[in-house]
Amino acid sequence: MRAARTVILAAGDFPKRGGEAWNQLAAARFVVACDSAAIGYKRRFGRWPDVVIGDMDSLVGRYSRKTVKIIKDSDQETNDLEKAIVWCRKNAHRDIVIVGASGKREDHTIGNVFRSLHYKVRIITENGVFYPVEGAKRFKSREGAGVSIFAVHPLTEMTSKGLKWPLDGVKFDTLFRATLNRASGKSFSVTASHPVSVFISF
Repeated sequence: MRAARTVILAAGDFPKRGGEAWNQLAAARFVVACDSAAIGYKRRFGRWPDVVIGDMDSLVGRYSRKTVKIIKDSDQETNDLEKAIVWCRKNAHRDIVIVGASGKREDHTIGNVFRSLHYKVRIITENGVFYPVEGAKRFKSREGAGVSIFAVHPLTEMTSKGLKWPLDGVKFDTLFRATLNRASGKSFSVTASHPVSVFISF
């Protein structure tokens, strides 16, 4: 998988060494950490990320503004991941991927997945990738890879090629109507009338 130029490190479970999320973080040209995630990054990579965003309660006494750029934002209407995405967009970072967005608390994980869909940014976990999709998209895969699609809009219409169970004609009357599918070959394609989150397992 091609390395993204900018990686946002959320404060979930830190990526495991050797995994795709770790590789993205190690190869990134620019790293934005969500508050306390900066500590884990410093511990593992021996340096601070380029930017740290959050209310900074977790970093008191652990950093110097001379060594890391701090964006303090105490807004309670958004979480640190959303603040990081918005900051990246405002500062012309377009090639972005999110890691560290799952684990620790399931409610945070679910919220992060749908924030990534809203802002159209990929999330890489230890087990696969969440891709935001609207319109037509073709994916490279492997035969038998797990594919789950989450459609938040009940009027979503989809078609697919290369999935074990085609999506043509599926009524998305629940968020989880199109989960637990499989790729039938080395690639598959989907089209969606509204934004959906497509998860592909490694």
